[in-house]
Amino acid sequence: MADQAQNLRELVKRSRQRARVLAVTSGKGGVGKTSTSVNLAITLAQHGGRVVLLDADLGLANVEVLMGLTSIYNLEHVIDGQKRLSEILVRAPGGIELIPGSSGLSQMADLSPAGRQRLLDGVEELQSETDFIIIDTMAGIGHNAVSFAAAADEVLLVTTPEPSAIVDAYAMLKTLHNVRKEVVIRLLVNMVGTQEQAKAVATKLANVSQQYLGRNLSYLGCLPRDPHVSQAVMQSRPFVMLYPNAPVAKYMQVLASRLMHQEAPAGPARESFLKRFAQTLGLASNA
Repeated sequence: MADQAQNLRELVKRSRQRARVLAVTSGKGGVGKTSTSVNLAITLAQHGGRVVLLDADLGLANVEVLMGLTSIYNLEHVIDGQKRLSEILVRAPGGIELIPGSSGLSQMADLSPAGRQRLLDGVEELQSETDFIIIDTMAGIGHNAVSFAAAADEVLLVTTPEPSAIVDAYAMLKTLHNVRKEVVIRLLVNMVGTQEQAKAVATKLANVSQQYLGRNLSYLGCLPRDPHVSQAVMQSRPFVMLYPNAPVAKYMQVLASRLMHQEAPAGPARESFLKRFAQTLGLASNA
C-alpha cells in the first residue's frame, strides 16, 4: 500500500502543469452524487494530491452538511466582490480544501458579467496551484449542471441500477455530448448489489451511447450498497474517514487509484476552464 501511494504521488507531480478539473454529476438526485464527490476528493488527497472541492450545487449546497462544516463565507461573497475565491477556501476533513456553495444564488447565466468573471477567474487561478479540482454540480440537466460539467476536463457521471436513474443518466450523457462532444465522460454505478449488476448497467449505457451518439462511454467502476454510507451521513462525516475498512470505502480507494492512473485529457481538452465555461454559456471569451 505504501508503494502504491508513493507511485500515485509521483503521478500527481508529473501532471502538475494544470489541475485536472473533474465534475461529478448525475441525471437525477438521490444517486449519491455529493457523497461521491466528498469521499472521492478525500481519497485522492490521501494519495498525496492537493485537492479542492467546489460545491457548485447552487440550489442546495449540501457538501458542508455531509462534512459537518459551517462556513462564514461562500460563493455568494465571491460573486458579490467581497472576497476572492482563494480567500473563502476552507480546510476540510481529510486534508482537502472546500469552496463552500450557496443556496441563495440564481442561475449562473443570470449572474452579472462581473460576478461570473470573479468566480471563473478564481477557478482559473486554482488550476495552477492544485492537482485536482472536484466540482460537485447540481443534479439533472439544468443549465448550471451542464455548464460546469461540460467545461471540466473530465466528467464522472453517477447513476444507480434503478431504471429511472439509468434513463436520466443517458439524458445527461446526451446533453453533455451535444454541448461539447470532446468532453471525457466516465461512468460510476453506485449502490449496486454486485459487480455484475454494475457491469450490466454500464454495458447498457455504453451500447446506447455508441448506437445513438456514436461515442464510447468509459466505465470507471462501481460502489456497493453499504449501510455505512447512511450511517456516516447521519453523523455528518465522510464514510472513507469514519469507516475506512467498510466495503464502500475500499471500493472508493480502487476508483481513486484508477482515476489517477488514467491518462489526463490532453490537447484542447486541457485548455482553460474559464474559456470552456464561457463557451458553454454562449459567451465571447478571450480567456
